[in-house]
Amino acid sequence: MSRQIFFKIIPVLGSIILFLSWAFQQTWLGEVNSTSQRISNAQSVFQTYQSNNALFNALAETVKNDSESIEQIRRVQISNYELGLRELEALLEDEAKATIPSPPNPFSGTSDAATMMRITQERINTIQGKLAQKREEIARRKAVLNTTFLLLYAIGSLTILTGSALSAVQSTRASESQTRANRI
Repeated sequence: MSRQIFFKIIPVLGSIILFLSWAFQQTWLGEVNSTSQRISNAQSVFQTYQSNNALFNALAETVKNDSESIEQIRRVQISNYELGLRELEALLEDEAKATIPSPPNPFSGTSDAATMMRITQERINTIQGKLAQKREEIARRKAVLNTTFLLLYAIGSLTILTGSALSAVQSTRASESQTRANRI
């Protein structure tokens, strides 16, 4: 009798494991996918700002003999880059941000545009490098989480199948025993 109960509990245990694997997938894998999507969205925003670069260069070309106008165009260009970088930088942890140079203030009038552009270019390279590292870390974590999910799913499925098969075998044996007892 206790064997019968045990065999009937096994599929329930498998169902619980399957439910837990689904919950695992919805929470931890969902979080990793969400972070990856936020990085992609921020990169798209930055690329939009970066695509305006050709416009700034064309504007500068129209006033190439007026250094004051070129300086102002470059300041607005730097501001444009920094607006796009803000989205990317926000995705980094404080520890990663510690080594990134502070954004220049293109309208403060304290630095020349070339110096601020160099700082902005350094910020672009550093932020994009750190985001690439974060993406690699996310990809590794996602691979581990996917493997864990698949293992849980397989264990749950096998537990259900094993429990169901054992329960069926036990029922068949019980039925055969009952048939033999009725013949005697």
